[in-house]
Amino acid sequence: MRNYSDIDNLIIKADEILNIFNIKSSGRPYPAKKTDDSELSKEDKKLVTNLMRVNHAGEVAAQGLYIGHALAAKSSSQRKMMLEMASEEKDHLLWCEKRINELGGRASVFDPVWLVGSIGLGILSSFTNDRNALGFLEETEIQVAEHLQSHLKRLPENDKKTKIVLEKMKADEEKHSNTAHQSGAQEIPKPIKKIMEYTANIMKEVSFRI
Repeated sequence: MRNYSDIDNLIIKADEILNIFNIKSSGRPYPAKKTDDSELSKEDKKLVTNLMRVNHAGEVAAQGLYIGHALAAKSSSQRKMMLEMASEEKDHLLWCEKRINELGGRASVFDPVWLVGSIGLGILSSFTNDRNALGFLEETEIQVAEHLQSHLKRLPENDKKTKIVLEKMKADEEKHSNTAHQSGAQEIPKPIKKIMEYTANIMKEVSFRI
């Protein structure tokens, strides 16, 4: 076995960190690729665009959260799990971006804020141990799945394209929540859940408008 110098170890560690920040998509195709766009009224198109901007911002935040979890993971298996989930979340980010572009909209100008803040949250929630990080992740995905369900209810009935995208995203979020639970997630206190919900609502409200 090769003995690495301190410089070698530093370079290896730096490379690992850079790879964590360079999350790649898993390469899954756009779920609504074969679905024709519907004729939406001006008001409906604006509503859907705003909803998808919120979802895009949420996926930006998800990237930050998973990056933070991966950076602070206490084991290689935990880090690997976080990066695999982040890769699927990157798919969501690209799907939301594509749908926004199809609607002629734009992403939130506050996306960099959501990213940086979520990286910090991911690190903070992972600071003590991996089970706490999994608990934070499980609750986050539960809340995101509920949020996506609320958006599905708000979509115009004839917007099948957005519906397909959101339904696939919701299924993935539920899968991530179950994975975290089965991996030993520790349930977080109710006050923390409320704080998470409150801060998420701020992000949703801002992203819906700007």
